[in-house]
Amino acid sequence: MRTFWTSLLVVAALAVANERTTAEEWPNRPVKIVVAYSAGGSGDIVARALAQKLTESFGQSFFVENRPGASGNIGTDFVAKAVPDGYTLLLASDIQFAIGPNFDEHLPFQVKDFSPVSLVADLDLVLVAHPSLAANDVGELVAQAQRDPGKINYGSTGPGSTHQLATELLQQLGHFKLTEVPYRGSSQSLPDLLAGRTHIMLLGVPQSLPYLRDGQLKALAVGALHRIHTLPNVPTIAEQGFPDFEATNYWCLYAPGGTSKDVITRLQKATADAINDPDLRERFLASGLTPVGSTAETLAVRIDRDSAKWAGVLRELRLRSSK
Repeated sequence: MRTFWTSLLVVAALAVANERTTAEEWPNRPVKIVVAYSAGGSGDIVARALAQKLTESFGQSFFVENRPGASGNIGTDFVAKAVPDGYTLLLASDIQFAIGPNFDEHLPFQVKDFSPVSLVADLDLVLVAHPSLAANDVGELVAQAQRDPGKINYGSTGPGSTHQLATELLQQLGHFKLTEVPYRGSSQSLPDLLAGRTHIMLLGVPQSLPYLRDGQLKALAVGALHRIHTLPNVPTIAEQGFPDFEATNYWCLYAPGGTSKDVITRLQKATADAINDPDLRERFLASGLTPVGSTAETLAVRIDRDSAKWAGVLRELRLRSSK
């Protein structure tokens, strides 16, 4: 019996030593950051900028691999099943963890399959309207929609999207009714919005800026909790009668569950250093992104909080749809 326990202790000690050695040696070969969306989008921009800074920080190559499909779930599932050795990471959208599991209970991955590392950037949303809409702010929008329920329509990127759920939450809180017009993506929705066939939509700031600057669209409010650098004169939805309202997508860094805590700690610190780098911050802000660093714990709390919020919105939406 003594031999058995001695052997068990030796095995445990070797496992701890091996993890420590692995973490100390990491990274000794290139590290892949998977983006579960196509090249050229905001997630791709964030991942490539971060990869460059991490390469500089660690003296080892960090590179981006795009694995789009199934609204981001193909790439996310790939990382969930990757070896947790620190050499495969995920630049994820909050949609994968705060909305997806509430919308589809049959996803091939769960939040617990990942180790959070850090928030990286907010993709702030702005509530835009065609100039023909009489409303110029959220208060006027609510008043007009209450006078004519369902007459104002809004574009969304389909069921379970932030565009749909955030607009639905605004309706629930403000007690007014809009008509949803779903599209396969925000790019597909733009022609109708620019032509005035749809009236309003929550759009990412980078996508909205050219049309706001030339007057083809007007900004009613931003979805961030605080006014943003790119549109400093546009008030938030929270300022306009909806305290604590937030409609923001965000990009965050994850590793497969079971990745060494030492590796996570080193990644988190290097990511924080990257976020504080003036060059990266300027690149993000110029693209309409807000740089945001955090601890792993802060990221986990934000995902949990938003998951609970969107679960409530979905319950109300499904309840109303079933009537």
